[in-house]
Amino acid sequence: MKKLLLYVILTMFGVLSVFAESGTCKILYLIPFESASYTSPYVKECEDMDNVRSYQLMGFWNGAQMAIEEYVRNGVNLHFDIVVRDITNDERKLRRVMEDDDLMDGVKLIVGPFFGKLFTIAAEYAKERQIPIVNPFTNRQDFVVGNEYVYKLIPSLEARPAMISFLAQQQDAFPIIIYGDSTSNDREMAAYISYFKANRIPYEITPNASSVVARLEKGTPSYVVTFYDNPAQNLIISRSLLYSDKIDRLTFVVPKTWLESNTYDVEYYSKLNLHFFSDYYVDFENERTQTFVYDYTQSFGVPPSLENFAFQGYDITRYFVEFIRGGNDLDQVKVEPIAFPLSFDKLPDGGYENVNVQFLEVRDNEIVPSGF
Repeated sequence: MKKLLLYVILTMFGVLSVFAESGTCKILYLIPFESASYTSPYVKECEDMDNVRSYQLMGFWNGAQMAIEEYVRNGVNLHFDIVVRDITNDERKLRRVMEDDDLMDGVKLIVGPFFGKLFTIAAEYAKERQIPIVNPFTNRQDFVVGNEYVYKLIPSLEARPAMISFLAQQQDAFPIIIYGDSTSNDREMAAYISYFKANRIPYEITPNASSVVARLEKGTPSYVVTFYDNPAQNLIISRSLLYSDKIDRLTFVVPKTWLESNTYDVEYYSKLNLHFFSDYYVDFENERTQTFVYDYTQSFGVPPSLENFAFQGYDITRYFVEFIRGGNDLDQVKVEPIAFPLSFDKLPDGGYENVNVQFLEVRDNEIVPSGF
């Protein structure tokens, strides 16, 4: 197993400069492979691959290749050159790439870089050349302001309180209860409070679990949003709610990391009507997803996962290839994503932001999209 996986890694690094077909335009990927720091890792099981620093974004590139190869299998000649460069946090290396006139000639789309400071630099080059540039993995909104060529794929944090407010309004479930420390430096909590204040949404803040329970009424719809994320606080609020008789119509919104802890098993999370936001969701029971997993594993020797960004690389590439083929018209893009649904709004003074926030829940001991 170890020898096989090492061979897979080395083979994948070898394709970076040769995966291209002669064409009339280019898609440029700026992906932090960390290849300069590559050393032969200790790999015993497939899961160990996700801990190899120089492998962690290889899944994204593999997913992108799967998307391109899908067109080839279907007999579609894209007339694209697919170009990739290993760009981490080296500003000089990025500038050399962006100032290479031969390389940049014919580029119709840039995906990356993935680090904030470098993306800002690349976005300015893209703006000068009027090239759409994709920011895959940040919820920061400042990248989009003042640059109509930026496409930001992760919804801003403000999209979360906006959705909670909409749902609470449908059920007349005000005030929304925030369980957290109002003096803490929590960026997401600050986004909720700012949004609620700006839009006059009724809300209350309490750092005390017993106060949360006291504010609930049996049989009345209610929304509780917690920002605490440590085993002790998780246990306190969970027990307080479970031992009350007031959670029959509760929607309990928690950090996604709760689902990765061992505080309770999924059965208790179902009882708490646990909800959370996520950037991605994969339905592994879906036939198309299963086909993708099989084809990917056959091609690269390891399974795709959200952790190695394989699904994201595939979805982003399929979406933006269609975007280019449609003359940079978002309305022409008809793509069914596996993990990354995209729906863009344009900022009045800037670029485009995905507003398709994923709201999930634990239902019948399974994680599924919220049925509202």
